[in-house]
Amino acid sequence: IDIGGILSNVANKFLLEGFFSVERVWRNITSVRNVSDFKTVTSYRLIGKDQYEKVAPGGELKHGTLGEETYSNKADTFGLLLSIDRRDLINDDLGAITTVPRKLGRGSGLKINDVFWTTFLANSDFFKVANNNYLSGADTVLGIDGLTQAEVAFLNQVDTDGKPIGVMPQIVLVPTALSAMGTMLHKSLEIRNTTASTKYPIANPHAGKFRVEVSRYLANAQYTGSSDKAWYLLAAPDDLPVIETAFLNGQESPTIETAEADFNVLGVQMRGYHDFGCALQEPRGGIKSKGEA
Repeated sequence: IDIGGILSNVANKFLLEGFFSVERVWRNITSVRNVSDFKTVTSYRLIGKDQYEKVAPGGELKHGTLGEETYSNKADTFGLLLSIDRRDLINDDLGAITTVPRKLGRGSGLKINDVFWTTFLANSDFFKVANNNYLSGADTVLGIDGLTQAEVAFLNQVDTDGKPIGVMPQIVLVPTALSAMGTMLHKSLEIRNTTASTKYPIANPHAGKFRVEVSRYLANAQYTGSSDKAWYLLAAPDDLPVIETAFLNGQESPTIETAEADFNVLGVQMRGYHDFGCALQEPRGGIKSKGEA
């Protein structure tokens, strides 16, 4: 009996359940690239004088000039092999038929988070004063004033000609400690001042303006660059992405394969693997606020 073939459809269903069970904030702030192999791929963003010029009498169009900025990325393979003993398979006391593929799916979801946020948070040379996309100081704490300052900094970003980039910020990305404040800034028409002895409402000019994304990875001490005070104002990833995720052949979910175990072992083996890579891209696509002095 082809046990592997019988289990494959069941395994794939629970693999995807496991994969989608973990945090997926990364997917909401990244652009996605399809790659066909494991070589380093280079993206080219055309820059230069691309603004229209007034056409003079005679109808002759002026030539623009184009240069290019380059960004690289590459996919790698990540995977894991797990075995199910024949007795567990027959008894299914531990729900092995569903538990193992779900674990493989969850493992893939956790790994893509690990790679993504490791890349995103290693951003000290990406978000910096020289790039005009880094703010620090006590006035950068997330609130009406801090968000206003970040919005102004984003809107003041310019292209290589010194003119506005023309892209609007769309996303406020915060750690879990700032989730409540992020939600208030998004939903509340007014916010009460809690620093004065007399509390009074202040009109919130940012209500409904930005989508709020909350990630537990931003403040996790296992990641270099983590902070429970820093937050980000980002462009939509389809407009001007600060980070890109590449998938081999566009496959965004992991693959699971099932086969009978080695001849001297009774049972089946399941392996899951996923081909992807992450890389920072366009510094003008976001502002990082330190959230403290």
